[in-house]
Amino acid sequence: MSRLAVQTACPESSIWRDVPEAAFRQHLVDLEKQCNAVPIASEVFTSSSWTHVSSQHKLSVEEEQQTADDFAFLAAVNEGAQSVSAVCIEENTTLSGGLTLRIAALDTTLGDDVTQALKSICGHLTKIANNKTQTPEDVEEVFHDIVVLHQHRLKGYMRSCKWTKPKHLSLSHKKPLWKDFPSLLHRAQHLYTKKEKQMRQQMESSISSLALLYTMYEQHEGDEIMQLKHLVRATYHFCINHSTKDFVERLLNSVGATPTSQVQAAINQYRQLEKIAAYYRIATFLARVAVKHSSLFKSGIAIDYLKPYESTPTTIAHESWAHTCHVHAEVQLAVHYDLQPSSAETLRPRCIGTSKWLCFLCYSFLEAHGKFFPSKTHGKLYDQWTIPDLVEFDDETVARYRDVIAKIDSRVLELDGNVFWRPEPLTSRQDFALIHTDDGLVTGKLNTSLSRLVLSDPIEPTKEIAM
Repeated sequence: MSRLAVQTACPESSIWRDVPEAAFRQHLVDLEKQCNAVPIASEVFTSSSWTHVSSQHKLSVEEEQQTADDFAFLAAVNEGAQSVSAVCIEENTTLSGGLTLRIAALDTTLGDDVTQALKSICGHLTKIANNKTQTPEDVEEVFHDIVVLHQHRLKGYMRSCKWTKPKHLSLSHKKPLWKDFPSLLHRAQHLYTKKEKQMRQQMESSISSLALLYTMYEQHEGDEIMQLKHLVRATYHFCINHSTKDFVERLLNSVGATPTSQVQAAINQYRQLEKIAAYYRIATFLARVAVKHSSLFKSGIAIDYLKPYESTPTTIAHESWAHTCHVHAEVQLAVHYDLQPSSAETLRPRCIGTSKWLCFLCYSFLEAHGKFFPSKTHGKLYDQWTIPDLVEFDDETVARYRDVIAKIDSRVLELDGNVFWRPEPLTSRQDFALIHTDDGLVTGKLNTSLSRLVLSDPIEPTKEIAM
């Protein structure tokens, strides 16, 4: 696939005129050196604090964000940092209604298997919308397509013996997920009082039952998809169980300033279980929202894939192996809509869904840009980041992007000298504690214990472009 040029504007009309890109990038590198490239903590934001809420949209901001996040999660099939996807949802205002998914990604590996699977999933949702009800069979059809599409990634989350490890993890020697269950069981022994013996035993029984399913999967041959679906569904019910949520909150509240390796291992394992459970949660949520907003879904869902931008060379980077800059998927979508004329038939999206949380620069970009709700950030800074500088930008857009760059640069300079070393954050999470079980929506409130979870990502960092 051909890629779009990043730099086409002349120097006089460049978005980098006021803050030269070389100076901007050097400021990033200077900041990275002070804080392990993690200048801010992970954070989740509420849409109530965002002022750009339109009454014309049928989807609430929370529904739009969650739907976009879920489709972005589904579009990111492959392992690796370059597989990050971003999605915007456009509502059609005509009588026939309808939705358009606008998908951006850094890599070009969205092959026929991905596009056909997403098309099939959207077809199921259209059928559900036309029936104006969701049956277990309808949800199962969506769920089946999701598991078939993501079967390799699911095995990766499990670190299964049936998983073919990608090249960038060839040096990783982590044990299978099923071997980590004893650490969860061990933590349960320390989180309950003597009077709470029954609660502890109930939790231990739930963990042991799930551990048995994971062990059986590794040992049995047969219908892979059926086994994976059973495992994902069981993990989902484990994660939404009130006893599990209470256990996890106790676990997180037990974390001190520097958690022990045993506690950190238990938390990381639970986060992996949440990612696995997410595949069933997504199926149920999408079916539910298709029924609730049947007027939008019944006419069909169009899917458009943006052409990615080319890489550009750089000599300014924190890591010695970094020689190129890239346009992250979130920035691709923002630029796309800034180049589009307003339309009476289509409502501009308010949210950008992502398969991973926003990096520091994408979060700062969206916050300064002002047209999209920045829902959550993991706080890590990737200096291999840039913005297209295009001849197609009109004067208003050029002025806005110059202001965006100036605001980001100003924030970086303010943080310089006022940061401290932070550990590598989890860049993608499926926080079931934040998800309202009744409607499947993220509440957007990160409580004190949850906000402490800025622990090491269980996957080793690699020399790949991260987003």
